[in-house]
Amino acid sequence: MHSSIVRGAAALAGLTLAFGLAACSTPSSAEDTASDDTAAGTFASGDENTLVFATLPDHEGADQDAQPIADWIAAITGKDVEFFEATDYTAVVQGLAAGQIDIAQISAFTYYQAQNAGADIVPIGAQITSEGAEPGYYSVALKNPAATDVTSLADFADRPVCFVNPTSTSGRAIPAGQLKSAGVTVSEENTVFGEEHDLTAAKIAEGVDCQVGFAQDVDADPLIESGALEEIDRYLVPAAPIVMQAGLPQALQDQLIEAIADSTQSSLTDAGVELNEFLTENWFGFGKVDDSYYDNIRTVCDEVADIVEACAA
Repeated sequence: MHSSIVRGAAALAGLTLAFGLAACSTPSSAEDTASDDTAAGTFASGDENTLVFATLPDHEGADQDAQPIADWIAAITGKDVEFFEATDYTAVVQGLAAGQIDIAQISAFTYYQAQNAGADIVPIGAQITSEGAEPGYYSVALKNPAATDVTSLADFADRPVCFVNPTSTSGRAIPAGQLKSAGVTVSEENTVFGEEHDLTAAKIAEGVDCQVGFAQDVDADPLIESGALEEIDRYLVPAAPIVMQAGLPQALQDQLIEAIADSTQSSLTDAGVELNEFLTENWFGFGKVDDSYYDNIRTVCDEVADIVEACAA
């Protein structure tokens, strides 16, 4: 994983104007001083000119794939954007809770976990994968074509099942809820983790460690189309959010929401940011959501807290 710093200047003039207007006022009381402190906000880097941005290491090259989003944030804010080094989901959860990250692209489950860990974060928007679609994506229940006796989730019982990792939304929490609804309990011995969605889908296709399991649609669908995997079912998952710390200056929060919520691919290209292949194929934009959008994850975690340890963390 690499770090990179990018700088945008598109919004710098707007910020300068905003600060210039603010300077026209003449604060002279304790109330005015408190207002100035609130306006200043806090930054993970300790530097108001640098934002720390995190993305989940849920597939190989996740940072490189998210580079255009980092470039876009830089263009929106006029600030440097530095990637947060993370080797797993837990590092991002802890980084958000400790105030080491300003903005992050995370999963719905990671959002739930970070808030439980004490992070004061708010969603800016939630991922949309195609034009006209609502925010959301699918967790796909899969089988190896050789598993001819598997036709439903009930047939996942008493056999190894591949999940993504203990803190994955579509690769662990949602599947655990669906299996429980189907009356299936997967023993610890039969629980296999592939760690990343693409690796988990490939592991099921190999059929060595498991012949059934779950992965997100982006990684499962190509293998279904090729015949390497067969679909048993799929379940709608609350879209992955892009979030920010509530401690950032309010003007900056407003600026990010105005630019990012209800945005599309053209929002980046209009800002002079070049899309890469990953975003072109897997991301269309962000839809505006609020905290209540993720109540579904809270409900699922209440139901599977005895199965998914991370729900109780």
